Amino acid sequence: MKISVITINYNNIKGLEYTIKSIENQTNQDFEFIVIDGGSNDGAKELIESNKRINYWVSEKDTGVYNAMNKGIRQAKGKYVIFMNSGDAFYDDNTIKKITPFLENETGIVYGNSNYFDDKGVIGVMKAPVKLGFKFFLNSGINHQAVFIKRQLFYDSFFYNEEYKICSDWDFFIRNICLNEVSYEHTNLIICNYNLDGISAKPENLSVYHQERKETFQKYFSAFYEDALQDEIILRELKTRRFQQFLTIKENKISWKIMRFVLNIFMLFSSKNNKNNINQ
Repeated sequence: MKISVITINYNNIKGLEYTIKSIENQTNQDFEFIVIDGGSNDGAKELIESNKRINYWVSEKDTGVYNAMNKGIRQAKGKYVIFMNSGDAFYDDNTIKKITPFLENETGIVYGNSNYFDDKGVIGVMKAPVKLGFKFFLNSGINHQAVFIKRQLFYDSFFYNEEYKICSDWDFFIRNICLNEVSYEHTNLIICNYNLDGISAKPENLSVYHQERKETFQKYFSAFYEDALQDEIILRELKTRRFQQFLTIKENKISWKIMRFVLNIFMLFSSKNNKNNINQ
C-alpha cells in the first residue's frame, strides 16, 4: 500500500463530513484511511463509528494536534502519509490517482500546490516553489495538506514536536530538508483545498506561530538566522527609504512631472528596442 490518508478532528463535525466526502470520492481507492479524533462530543464520534470506509479510528483525549498526528503516523502502514485534517479536502476526485506515479521512487517528501479558500469562497492557488531552502523557510513554508511524506522518514529522523502548538510541521520540514538534506520533489499538481479558517491561519495565533518558529531558528540555525535576520531588516529599510523618496517626489509637482517625463521616454525607447529585436 502506497498511501495512508490521516485525518485529525476535534468537535468539527461539519468540517469532518466535508473531508470524509472528499476522501470517499477519490477515483483511486488504493489507500488506507485513518481518523484520529480528540474525544469529540458534537456527534463526530458517531459519524466516524458509522463510516465503513475508515480503516482505523480512535476517539480519545489527546494533548494537541501534533500528539494526534503522531498517533496517526504510528498506526499507518502506507509507504507515504498525508494529513487531510477536518475542514480540508483533496482538490478533486482524481488527486490520489494523479499523485500515485510520483510516489514510485524513494523520494522523502513529495509536495504540490494548494487551493486556498475560506467561508466566503475560493481565494486562489498557492504554487509551492520547486526549490526549497533556508531562505524560503525563513518567511514561508509548505502546507502539510499538500505533502506526501515517506512514513519511514519519521522513524529515521523524528516525529512531530508535541510541545509546539502550530509550527511543528514547518519545524519538521525545515530541519529535514535544510539540515538532514532529505530528498524532495515538487509536482505542479494542485493537491488540496486548504481551509484558511484553520488554527494556524487565525490572526490571534500569530504570536505563538512566530515564537515557535523563532525557537527552531535559534536552536538549529542560530548563526544563519542572525545573518538572515539582518539582511531582512536592511532590505526592509531600503524598501521603506525608496518608498519615502517616491512619496517625496510625488508631492513635488515639478519633480513628479520630470520623473513621469523620464519614465515615458524610457518606456518609448524600450518599446522600440523590443520591436527591433523582434524584426531582426
